[in-house]
Amino acid sequence: MKIDSSLYHYGSGFNVDGSQEGESRKPLGYTQYSGTICQQSGVWSAAVNAMTEVVSVEKGSVMPYHSGQTLNWHLLDYSVSENLIPKSV
Repeated sequence: MKIDSSLYHYGSGFNVDGSQEGESRKPLGYTQYSGTICQQSGVWSAAVNAMTEVVSVEKGSVMPYHSGQTLNWHLLDYSVSENLIPKSV
């Protein structure tokens, strides 16, 4: 049985040889503040009092506030659409 490779794959951003694909992606843990333009689509978290707020934000959107407060958001994970990386030929 032959398994065909497709033009896209769900990737972690790293090839088997350790090189990084999609070098324009921000690293996990990247930080942005509320009110700034989101630089990376993905799942973001911020500490709010004794709890953690988790949101999904698309690149180009404004990073959200929480009850009028400015938060320090940290990139937890890439969005699914960002993980569909064209394979290099």
